[in-house]
Amino acid sequence: MGPNEPQYSQADVAAMMQGQGQVMPDPANDPNALYADTMREDKITNILSQINPDNLMIDIENRVKGLKKNPQTAQWEAINPNQKSINKALLSNFMSFLGSILNQNTSMSNFSANEINSIMGLVITFIRDDLTVNQEKYEITGDYQEMSRIGNIISMSVFSVLKRAQNGMEARRIFGSLRISENLTQAPQAKKGLADALQFWK
Repeated sequence: MGPNEPQYSQADVAAMMQGQGQVMPDPANDPNALYADTMREDKITNILSQINPDNLMIDIENRVKGLKKNPQTAQWEAINPNQKSINKALLSNFMSFLGSILNQNTSMSNFSANEINSIMGLVITFIRDDLTVNQEKYEITGDYQEMSRIGNIISMSVFSVLKRAQNGMEARRIFGSLRISENLTQAPQAKKGLADALQFWK
């Protein structure tokens, strides 16, 4: 557009179109915009569910119990129907410990490689000491295979979360997906859906 050519605002364009019998499209009622908003909302909900600490804790708890998730029914089932139930004190103690580590603050942090190594050192030390000292209480005396199984499940779960938070990778990924530019459609239903997806952060 040249320097001497008139510049029109959106309101001016709308008025001229109305005078010519044309109607400006309403973004809130545009099927393409609504579809794009729905896809964007689904993507954001999916990403947020991946870092929801409640989902991760449930996953770890069931795996420590010796369960696996059936992909067809999405239900947790025993790997061995005859396996002994996990001690409640053991489960409660470790889930409490993990709750202090596997949370939103950890997921959205910016850890260096040295910091991750230090945290993993503390986690491994806790697992080793707790299972050794309380093996009689946990009813796993001398069952080193069971100790290793529990230790590996917990260690790898913690490590995967820390690794995703290395150099703020997880935070950048989430905020990149949640970034909403000024030209996005602000349909009321989209706002409501996004707010619902963010409920677990409160």
